[in-house]
Amino acid sequence: MGGGMLDERDRRVLADIEQRLSAADPAFARRMRAPDCPFPAVPVLAAGAFLALPFLGLFLGPRAVLVAINVMAVAVMIVLVFRSRKPW
Repeated sequence: MGGGMLDERDRRVLADIEQRLSAADPAFARRMRAPDCPFPAVPVLAAGAFLALPFLGLFLGPRAVLVAINVMAVAVMIVLVFRSRKPW
């Protein structure tokens, strides 16, 4: 057998552990089987703010920068709230 392969006994033990885990905590087992990789909205918003705020300040003034910061903060909060909600 190869160095990384499990023998039949170890495979049965592993399958038993997986079944017990699925029975004990189905939500955790579901997350481990199908990990979701959501779009990185918060880093994208932060990068957008980093790039846009100097131009807003230069062309529209400091009030526009403050408004943009508030809008982006609200957008980040909305993203985080929707990500923390449990699926139905």
